[in-house]
Amino acid sequence: MTAKQQFSDQVLGGLKVRSSYFSRDSIQAAADKAGLAMKRSTLSVYLNQAVKQGLVHDAGRGWYSRLAEPVKLDLHTCAKLVREVEKAFPLLDFSVWSTAQLNPWMHHLLAKPVHFLHASREALETVGEALRDKGWEVAVHPGKREAAKVIRPGEKMVVLRPTLAKQPPVQKGRQDSIEKILVDLLAESGRSGVVGRVEVERLFSEVASRNLVQVPVLQRYAQHREVLIPDFEELTNAGK
Repeated sequence: MTAKQQFSDQVLGGLKVRSSYFSRDSIQAAADKAGLAMKRSTLSVYLNQAVKQGLVHDAGRGWYSRLAEPVKLDLHTCAKLVREVEKAFPLLDFSVWSTAQLNPWMHHLLAKPVHFLHASREALETVGEALRDKGWEVAVHPGKREAAKVIRPGEKMVVLRPTLAKQPPVQKGRQDSIEKILVDLLAESGRSGVVGRVEVERLFSEVASRNLVQVPVLQRYAQHREVLIPDFEELTNAGK
């Protein structure tokens, strides 16, 4: 068996059995343990080839996964909200997501959704007024004490939050990415209690065990928001 075959079969194969995600450092450690004295340049070549061959998949800088299928969120869930805000404020930069988009990965379905819209802090009150005129129930950046009183889950419930400078790029249709949503939901579990932290951690595990996410994007945003997220290599252990 050549070094390349050993790397593909034993190193990457062993990591894929143990976890859905693995870092470059974990790959290097596994190669060392297998007796493969590999330079970083050689490791990079082997990994690039493995990605091209579909043996592993790129999960962001320094991270790889055995999962190939990215998360596909239902864009229709927030489509009406997007249309109404775009019509009222055609020049406004904003993004949206909804708890309803996460039901495919939830252990307990959220029967009544809550929509979230992120825009500049200065625009929140004005956007909120316009949405109320359209029949939406609106909570403008509620604090922890206020949230329980003003957030009433339902098809027309929208919570307005300020856009953060270092949040992940907005996706097609002004939709937020799954990486941003997961971190935002963890933050909301402590702030608004829309979903409990234990349930959000289960959600992390379900998403990361079934679909490809960009780990560094998620980690950077979590650090920016000062939100503690689960360890991906432990969280997605295939033996669980």
